[in-house]
Amino acid sequence: MARGTSPQEGRPRVETLGQLLGTALAYFVMGAVVLVVIDLVFVLPTGRTFGRTSGWIAALPTVWVYTEQFRRYAGAARWGLMLVGVLLGLAAGFAVAIIAPTAWPPMLTGGLGGLAAALVYGSLWFAGIKAFGEERPT
Repeated sequence: MARGTSPQEGRPRVETLGQLLGTALAYFVMGAVVLVVIDLVFVLPTGRTFGRTSGWIAALPTVWVYTEQFRRYAGAARWGLMLVGVLLGLAAGFAVAIIAPTAWPPMLTGGLGGLAAALVYGSLWFAGIKAFGEERPT
Protein backbone atom coordinates (compact mmCIF):
# COMPACT_ATOMS: atom_id res chain seq x y z
CA MET A 1 0.00 0.00 0.00
CA ALA A 2 1.39 3.38 -0.94
CA ARG A 3 2.27 5.77 1.83
CA GLY A 4 -0.43 8.38 2.45
CA THR A 5 -3.09 6.59 0.45
CA SER A 6 -6.59 7.25 1.68
CA PRO A 7 -10.02 6.29 0.39
CA GLN A 8 -10.59 9.95 -0.55
CA GLU A 9 -7.37 10.18 -2.57
CA GLY A 10 -7.92 10.57 -6.29
CA ARG A 11 -11.29 12.28 -5.88
CA PRO A 12 -11.43 16.04 -6.13
CA ARG A 13 -12.51 17.85 -2.97
CA VAL A 14 -15.61 19.99 -2.97
CA GLU A 15 -14.39 23.44 -1.95
CA THR A 16 -17.07 25.90 -3.12
CA LEU A 17 -20.84 26.17 -2.84
CA GLY A 18 -21.11 25.86 -6.61
CA GLN A 19 -19.17 22.62 -6.60
CA LEU A 20 -21.26 21.21 -3.76
CA LEU A 21 -24.62 22.11 -5.30
CA GLY A 22 -23.43 21.10 -8.77
CA THR A 23 -22.38 17.69 -7.48
CA ALA A 24 -25.67 17.28 -5.64
CA LEU A 25 -27.57 18.30 -8.78
CA ALA A 26 -25.63 15.76 -10.87
CA TYR A 27 -26.48 13.00 -8.38
CA PHE A 28 -30.12 14.12 -8.39
CA VAL A 29 -30.25 13.93 -12.20
CA MET A 30 -28.76 10.43 -12.10
CA GLY A 31 -31.37 9.43 -9.52
CA ALA A 32 -34.14 10.91 -11.65
CA VAL A 33 -32.99 9.02 -14.74
CA VAL A 34 -32.88 5.74 -12.81
CA LEU A 35 -36.33 6.48 -11.35
CA VAL A 36 -37.80 7.11 -14.80
CA VAL A 37 -36.33 3.86 -16.12
CA ILE A 38 -37.63 1.90 -13.14
CA ASP A 39 -41.08 3.48 -13.50
CA LEU A 40 -41.12 2.58 -17.20
CA VAL A 41 -40.18 -1.01 -16.38
CA PHE A 42 -43.27 -1.26 -14.18
CA VAL A 43 -45.54 0.75 -16.49
CA LEU A 44 -45.00 -1.30 -19.64
CA PRO A 45 -46.17 -4.73 -18.38
CA THR A 46 -48.91 -3.47 -16.05
CA GLY A 47 -50.37 -0.65 -18.15
CA ARG A 48 -50.61 1.73 -15.21
CA THR A 49 -50.08 5.46 -15.69
CA PHE A 50 -46.49 6.70 -15.95
CA GLY A 51 -45.29 9.04 -13.19
CA ARG A 52 -47.17 7.55 -10.24
CA THR A 53 -43.93 6.63 -8.41
CA SER A 54 -42.83 9.16 -5.80
CA GLY A 55 -40.25 11.58 -7.13
CA TRP A 56 -38.63 11.92 -3.71
CA ILE A 57 -36.70 8.75 -4.56
CA ALA A 58 -34.69 10.74 -7.13
CA ALA A 59 -33.13 12.78 -4.32
CA LEU A 60 -31.74 9.76 -2.47
CA PRO A 61 -28.38 9.72 -4.31
CA THR A 62 -27.69 13.24 -3.04
CA VAL A 63 -27.40 11.71 0.43
CA TRP A 64 -24.04 10.20 -0.67
CA VAL A 65 -22.71 13.65 -1.55
CA TYR A 66 -23.65 15.03 1.83
CA THR A 67 -22.43 11.93 3.67
CA GLU A 68 -18.97 12.46 2.19
CA GLN A 69 -19.10 16.09 3.30
CA PHE A 70 -20.15 15.02 6.79
CA ARG A 71 -17.21 12.60 7.03
CA ARG A 72 -14.79 15.28 5.89
CA TYR A 73 -15.34 17.33 9.05
CA ALA A 74 -14.94 16.60 12.76
CA GLY A 75 -16.46 18.06 15.88
CA ALA A 76 -19.88 18.47 17.37
CA ALA A 77 -20.89 21.38 15.13
CA ARG A 78 -21.41 19.07 12.17
CA TRP A 79 -24.13 17.17 14.04
CA GLY A 80 -26.09 20.33 14.76
CA LEU A 81 -25.66 21.56 11.20
CA MET A 82 -26.81 18.23 9.85
CA LEU A 83 -29.92 18.19 12.05
CA VAL A 84 -30.91 21.79 11.25
CA GLY A 85 -30.16 21.25 7.56
CA VAL A 86 -32.28 18.11 7.36
CA LEU A 87 -35.22 19.73 9.14
CA LEU A 88 -35.16 22.92 7.07
CA GLY A 89 -34.41 21.05 3.85
CA LEU A 90 -37.34 18.71 4.35
CA ALA A 91 -39.59 21.65 5.28
CA ALA A 92 -38.63 23.43 2.05
CA GLY A 93 -39.13 20.23 0.05
CA PHE A 94 -42.56 19.59 1.53
CA ALA A 95 -43.54 23.22 0.90
CA VAL A 96 -42.57 22.94 -2.77
CA ALA A 97 -44.38 19.62 -3.15
CA ILE A 98 -47.51 20.98 -1.46
CA ILE A 99 -47.79 24.16 -3.53
CA ALA A 100 -47.27 22.28 -6.80
CA PRO A 101 -50.48 21.87 -8.82
CA THR A 102 -52.44 18.74 -7.92
CA ALA A 103 -52.74 17.84 -11.61
CA TRP A 104 -49.00 17.14 -11.77
CA PRO A 105 -47.96 13.51 -11.27
CA PRO A 106 -46.31 12.46 -7.99
CA MET A 107 -43.02 11.86 -9.78
CA LEU A 108 -42.82 15.52 -10.77
CA THR A 109 -44.05 17.09 -7.53
CA GLY A 110 -41.98 14.75 -5.37
CA GLY A 111 -38.95 15.30 -7.58
CA LEU A 112 -39.23 19.06 -7.24
CA GLY A 113 -39.65 18.67 -3.48
CA GLY A 114 -36.61 16.40 -3.26
CA LEU A 115 -34.56 18.80 -5.36
CA ALA A 116 -35.55 21.73 -3.15
CA ALA A 117 -34.67 19.75 -0.03
CA ALA A 118 -31.24 18.81 -1.43
CA LEU A 119 -30.43 22.38 -2.49
CA VAL A 120 -31.57 23.95 0.79
CA TYR A 121 -29.64 21.38 2.81
CA GLY A 122 -26.51 21.93 0.71
CA SER A 123 -26.64 25.69 1.06
CA LEU A 124 -27.16 25.54 4.82
CA TRP A 125 -24.46 22.90 5.25
CA PHE A 126 -21.90 24.86 3.26
CA ALA A 127 -22.53 28.14 5.07
CA GLY A 128 -22.56 26.49 8.49
CA ILE A 129 -19.54 24.27 8.00
CA LYS A 130 -17.43 27.15 6.71
CA ALA A 131 -18.32 29.12 9.84
CA PHE A 132 -18.22 26.37 12.47
CA GLY A 133 -16.60 23.30 10.90
CA GLU A 134 -13.35 21.65 11.86
CA GLU A 135 -11.85 19.91 8.84
CA ARG A 136 -10.23 16.56 9.57
CA PRO A 137 -6.49 16.46 8.98
CA THR A 138 -5.51 14.40 5.95
